[in-house]
Amino acid sequence: MSKFLRDRNINPGYLQIFFAALIWGTYGLFVRALDYSPEYILFHRFLFGFIGILIYTSIKDGLASIKPALVHWKWMLFPSVLTCLSWLAYTYALAYTSVANAAFLIYTAPVFTVIFAPLILKEKLEARTIVALIVSLLGTSAIMGYSSLFSIGESLIGDVIALIGGMTYGFIALFLKKAPAGLLGLPSNILSSGYIALGLLPFAIISMTQFRWDGILLLILLGLLQQSFGTTLFHMGLRSVKAQHAGILTYIEPLAATAMAALFLSEGITWGSILGGSLIIIGGMIVVTRKNNKTVPVKTEIKVEV
Repeated sequence: MSKFLRDRNINPGYLQIFFAALIWGTYGLFVRALDYSPEYILFHRFLFGFIGILIYTSIKDGLASIKPALVHWKWMLFPSVLTCLSWLAYTYALAYTSVANAAFLIYTAPVFTVIFAPLILKEKLEARTIVALIVSLLGTSAIMGYSSLFSIGESLIGDVIALIGGMTYGFIALFLKKAPAGLLGLPSNILSSGYIALGLLPFAIISMTQFRWDGILLLILLGLLQQSFGTTLFHMGLRSVKAQHAGILTYIEPLAATAMAALFLSEGITWGSILGGSLIIIGGMIVVTRKNNKTVPVKTEIKVEV
């Protein structure tokens, strides 16, 4: 696989972000299957994600390998807050506005990533990125279907909350790209998952009456798949992929969510879904297959001092 990517001058980091977005696209399936409050679901996502990374790291390298990541515990606080806010904004927005509105506004995140990447990361804003962004945004709009945004009434509250969620979501990649050398990957994810689980703990305690043994396996799978594996892949991909490119590739998530809903929830595939999916794939290909998309040297991993 690595030889295949090298021959085509494709950065392997793109593949990591692509698969991360595919995995995140299964989130709707879990929410539909779990009859819990949004805060309760999110708490267990990050709790079991944290436990999964902790177990994997301790088996692979020993608990001592976690210590170097703790040196940067202050640095990961702000990206963790952004992550928590974006997920909470998305779930709360669903209580006020339509699913289409909330999803579309959340997926404005790459717009903010592309706009602010030159300011925060000094990344050059590329013409191809702008074209890919427009194409992917149109694709997302086609998938979600026509819906009236920012209409007067209660829906307006949900739309504003969702837009705030999209903005915070868009800034996550920007600040993760500024991470200290070697932090992105398992170290950054274990810190972020731990912080968010701790922050959501009060909500989980209040909602303890919702606990049922028949849902525990799904909650564990949610944490391991979405957070331990998916988010770690995303963090690893960011080591060598520009933030603006990573933002474009995350548009695979709504495409994956639509496909999963059709496959497992019997939700119909419309012509809008087909058109939107095609546009999103085209937008991703514009970014991934650029001639000068050479692999950026990966930062050295954090080493344990003996």
